Amino acid sequence: MGHVYGIDLLRFLASIAVVLFHFKYFGLGAPEHRATGPDVAFDFLPDWASSGWIGVQIFFVLSGYVIAQSAIGASWHGFFMKRAIRILPALWIYATIALLVRIASGESTWERLLDWFRSMVLSPKGPYIDGVVWTLVIEAVFYAVICVWMVVQQRRGGQQLVSLDRLAGLLGSASGLFLVFASVAAAMGLAFATPLDWFGYKLLLLHHGVYFALGMTLFSVTQRPPTVATRAAIVLLILLCLLEIRLKTNTGGDVVIASALWLFMLAWLILSIALRPPITQARLRGVFTILGKLSYPIYLGHFVLGMYLVPHLALVIEDRTLLFAASMLFITTLALLIAHGPEPWGQQKLRSLFQRMVPAQASTPRPTGPVSTTPPIERNGQLIHPWENT
Repeated sequence: MGHVYGIDLLRFLASIAVVLFHFKYFGLGAPEHRATGPDVAFDFLPDWASSGWIGVQIFFVLSGYVIAQSAIGASWHGFFMKRAIRILPALWIYATIALLVRIASGESTWERLLDWFRSMVLSPKGPYIDGVVWTLVIEAVFYAVICVWMVVQQRRGGQQLVSLDRLAGLLGSASGLFLVFASVAAAMGLAFATPLDWFGYKLLLLHHGVYFALGMTLFSVTQRPPTVATRAAIVLLILLCLLEIRLKTNTGGDVVIASALWLFMLAWLILSIALRPPITQARLRGVFTILGKLSYPIYLGHFVLGMYLVPHLALVIEDRTLLFAASMLFITTLALLIAHGPEPWGQQKLRSLFQRMVPAQASTPRPTGPVSTTPPIERNGQLIHPWENT
């Protein structure tokens, strides 16, 4: 399969949705998220920005799709190393920046160092130095599940695609049953409904497993004609994803807006995969590629930097619109610089380290049984991350 430029644009839009969600509640006079009343810096942002968190749910669907495609025909060694090379350098850079910013703001050095360390190693236990790191921890758990599947698959043999479908079914079923149970408990006002939001359940992929399963199933139907059962599974998974969105929202209006935004982005993903409209202008293709490449750094860098930057800029920029534009420009410019400098440099260093630690043959794909004719997705020697495109 060639490059899907629609996914580039979708990744960028999902990142911006999350950025707007956080900016909607940044404090004006002090670093604060979920500020209220006159303390809100950008109260002029549209109401739908309050539902921008669904960009994370789209990232999880993208992850299920792209990681499933990446796993076909690869060894677990190569898969693990390439995931680490893709995710960790940018995370380490932004986590360190967040650490310095928070310490410079007068926060406890020791506590922030602990938060920084937990973020650097993607610890399953927080708190983290930046509010978005928890999503990468969830991603890491999903990658671990895929690695285990690859080990089992390579030992047992058989058709990888069929085995991957079974994994998606297991993941979607476990998560779906949990979401139904949690929804019933919440509707009945049972005492244990609130504890079901515990982060440990998220680490078990019980909250977000339906999104990964949906992405994996969407990949499956690109490899062979979908059956009636597959179509039914996709519809059911979409309904379960909407159920998870309903659990996360607090008001009826938020449910409608969040669900509509998520469905719109999902429709764009499906159309991008199914129709793959050609983009003939090289300049336009380049723009989409740049936007896709910026999505991960923008996502990593907007929360802490934005929250601590806004009050300082507000001292010299009184106009709220100009203040918002200046904050966005700073975050985007920094993301552009990191994406074209420190991040690829860190990736190269980490790749060299892995090459010294692991024999070259360990990362060589070793297909077992019939494998899709679609080659592993690689660009510049790297398998693609959900913020990367096919």
